[in-house]
Amino acid sequence: MFLLRIPVLRATCLLAFCLSASAQNQVSEGLVQIHCDNPAGPPAWALYERQLIKALDEAAIVFYDQYVDENGMLTFKERYESGMNSSDDMYEAFRGFSLHTALGGSHEIDKLNRMAWEGITKQFTRYGQIYREFDSNWDWMHHGEGYINFYPMGMVQPYNEKFLDRAVRFAAMYIGEDPEAQNWDPELKQMRAVMTGSRGPLLEWNKRDWTPTNANLTYYPLPFLDIPGIGSSTAWINDHPDNDQFAALVKAMSDRMAKGDVPINMISTPLIASAYMYTGDEKYVEWTTDYLTTWEKLTKRNNGIIPDNVGISGEIGEHTGHWWGGYYGWVWPSGTHIMKTLVLSGKVATLLSGDTRWMNLARDQIGVLRENGFIENGAAFAESELRKRNVSEESIEKIRRGTSLVPWRHDHRGWYHYREENPELYLHLWYTSQSEEDWQHIERLAEAQKKSKGRITDSDLEWAYFVKGLNPGYAERAFKNDLETIARKVEAIQSEQGYSETWVDNKWINMNPMVTRNLNRFSIGGIPIDTRGEMLHSQLRYFDGESKRSGLPKDVATLVTRIEPDWIEVEIVNLNQIESRSLIVQGGTYGEHRIQSVDYTKANEKQSPVENPSPRESFNDQADTKGSKEIDGIAFTVNLEPATASTLRIYLDRYSNKPSYAFPWDR
Repeated sequence: MFLLRIPVLRATCLLAFCLSASAQNQVSEGLVQIHCDNPAGPPAWALYERQLIKALDEAAIVFYDQYVDENGMLTFKERYESGMNSSDDMYEAFRGFSLHTALGGSHEIDKLNRMAWEGITKQFTRYGQIYREFDSNWDWMHHGEGYINFYPMGMVQPYNEKFLDRAVRFAAMYIGEDPEAQNWDPELKQMRAVMTGSRGPLLEWNKRDWTPTNANLTYYPLPFLDIPGIGSSTAWINDHPDNDQFAALVKAMSDRMAKGDVPINMISTPLIASAYMYTGDEKYVEWTTDYLTTWEKLTKRNNGIIPDNVGISGEIGEHTGHWWGGYYGWVWPSGTHIMKTLVLSGKVATLLSGDTRWMNLARDQIGVLRENGFIENGAAFAESELRKRNVSEESIEKIRRGTSLVPWRHDHRGWYHYREENPELYLHLWYTSQSEEDWQHIERLAEAQKKSKGRITDSDLEWAYFVKGLNPGYAERAFKNDLETIARKVEAIQSEQGYSETWVDNKWINMNPMVTRNLNRFSIGGIPIDTRGEMLHSQLRYFDGESKRSGLPKDVATLVTRIEPDWIEVEIVNLNQIESRSLIVQGGTYGEHRIQSVDYTKANEKQSPVENPSPRESFNDQADTKGSKEIDGIAFTVNLEPATASTLRIYLDRYSNKPSYAFPWDR
């Protein structure tokens, strides 16, 4: 249960926005103060981190100047007539801009992002895809991609009325409050359709809806295998008048897939959470938990397996005839999207409600895949039995070598399409629950990679081991790789010779240089934001105590080195040799974790300062002494003297506060 109840209503937002600088200083002075006076030379990770922040600041401007005009619009086609398509790619092209500002990058980058958001909204309103500032009709796999860049704006400017209003209006389209966009069925507590948006549910599809998306879909498997005369994905581009396979394929999909709900619609939960972060209105929490409860009940009715489609009347398989065969479901294109959706929505429900039980739906479905897979049993399975279960020869060879495989598709043949387990799913479970059971799966996959490949090759597993003290030096390696990636991206942008009328929709996504994954991981102990609609989840978040802005102060670097169920460790360094810095440390991205107390290292008064101590040393370091402070609040302040460092052990009561975009000194 929550210990703190501080809703941030619109009136509160306006009041806070009007506070003078001196009034805000008085509020921040109410935070517990920690004094850092431990002399330290600059560790390599800190230099890399600050270099990365600077490189991202510069790269964002290079990208913006190359591809955005004076009106904030992307350089693109003058006319762009299509069906359900592509505004998501344009918004997503700026993924990482406002997030970078929230982490400590230049405020100019957030401003550029907002200018581009306004420009793209006008651009695609002209094209016909955006209506009332929101995508008119698209699925939530694509909505999620497009609006992934919307949520971090609230972290940077929590009192911005324009984006607060948008968050509330957009959420209204999905909770039943917008009469023109009745996407939500309040009786069944489910979505009415797969394609939803500002024009409401699209219950029937035609060929125009799938143009020009159809060309891309030739690379995917067919959604159905029983459409007469269609045996290949080339049907997507075969519209010959005498044999219009494209029309037949769209008609079959419209009849079976368009109406009713599918799991990927749960990617809408961050949009609802964003409205809550601005307003604190409990109706958004209720909607989120109601929606996940609907899918829990459907899963229970389907013998513990989440169905990938439920009809307009609430019946499982009402339009497909099966619990499988829905849009972005177990057949088409694969169950990967279902599993990622479940961990995403489970984290949102946990964040809003404070109850980690919402991760159980994802955890149980991952268990279903394991139960129907081959987990480290190699020789225990007869090859004849493997072939009966639709296991490919390539997968059989992997099983022989002891590789764990799980199925990612299901149809009339049963489970099939066996692939290696996805470590990311277990990372999300463990990160949210801090369960030992979830950690054991991470360890199982990491050790299997070390055994088969000589080292851990998955970045999620590498980071998980790092925050358990098992992968030293990973931060330096990761930051160095990011700097190299940014340099390559910038070079490609500056060498641009293309013609915008020939560019495809994902042109700018591929060129985007905002590599924030590792800055997120290491500085705040956060999970990288996925392309499928994630909002940020992190152990900590920082604010500049002097300028009263989101993100690391200038010259300050931080490294989360340990994550445990009730505490974390973070190293903090002030690289400036002359000036002090004020760092405000908050529990969680949105203040959702209550900080109970902090242990920290400080200079040993009995010894002269050593010339170059390492801030990596633990609390047992003989050159340092340990201080402790009771916090019992959302945040505290660390006052860093010039060229000093400290290691903080922060004790957390996880998910015990109401989350909010509001800055900590306003709560």
